[in-house]
Amino acid sequence: MFKTIVTAGFALAFAHAAQATPKPPAAQIEAAERAFAADGLAMGIKGSFLKHMADDAIVFDPAPASAKAIYGARPGQGEPKLEWWPAWIVAAKSGDLGLSIGPSAVNGKRGGWYASIWRKDPDGQWRWIYDGGGAANAEAARGPEAPAIIGPIAQSGELSPAKAFDAVRTAETKLAEAASRDAPGAYKVMLADDARLLGPRGLRAQAPNAIQARLDLRPTTMALAMRGGGASKAGDFVWTHGEAHWPEIGKDAGQNSVAAHYMHVWQKRPDGWRLIFEALINDR
Repeated sequence: MFKTIVTAGFALAFAHAAQATPKPPAAQIEAAERAFAADGLAMGIKGSFLKHMADDAIVFDPAPASAKAIYGARPGQGEPKLEWWPAWIVAAKSGDLGLSIGPSAVNGKRGGWYASIWRKDPDGQWRWIYDGGGAANAEAARGPEAPAIIGPIAQSGELSPAKAFDAVRTAETKLAEAASRDAPGAYKVMLADDARLLGPRGLRAQAPNAIQARLDLRPTTMALAMRGGGASKAGDFVWTHGEAHWPEIGKDAGQNSVAAHYMHVWQKRPDGWRLIFEALINDR
């Protein structure tokens, strides 16, 4: 009898311990993204986006704009059926910031890929602070039943978010300077081996991780100008956004240039800061 009671007590203690152990940050982000997507089907686009966004969240319209203002002004009626699911997630070491990307479908037809930056707020809730996407092959992606692939967590970071942001600003400057002369070469130096790329328009046939194929199709030269972003508490994960321009094929620089905005995610790797994600979004 005593043995039965002790065994039951240990089992109960282990059950409570399991419940008290939080999920890893990437798993929390995946759960938040899937809850957001479920609400998208139940509540529609306007209601779900407003529910899951942070008050200071931004979208490109085409310049960075208040997501709350943009979605708040939508009628919320006659909306298409929008579906999406996480396929790749990378979280900060400090568990307060992360990236989620995956395929999307409108009225049952797969299109491009979405990209969201998630932040864990002081109340413990994950909310997205950036939402966008770009052209990439969604047809070949795994379905919503498949678990997301989890990217690596940094081994270390800078001493503070501010120092991390400054380090990435320097990396962005180097990328911009090199891209003005040789964009494919500049990106090849900065990109992590496991990076994902979305956009620009016209690259829907390419998978996000088809890095070399995408670099081969990249404009010869690009002008990049960083405008903002944020960093994790651990100083290991930084996201940035900015403007991008490049000449149309067959045109000289400055003539009929393509205008776009970009979103970047940088992660501190053992060999330094590496660009692990980019979405290039052509302005409307």
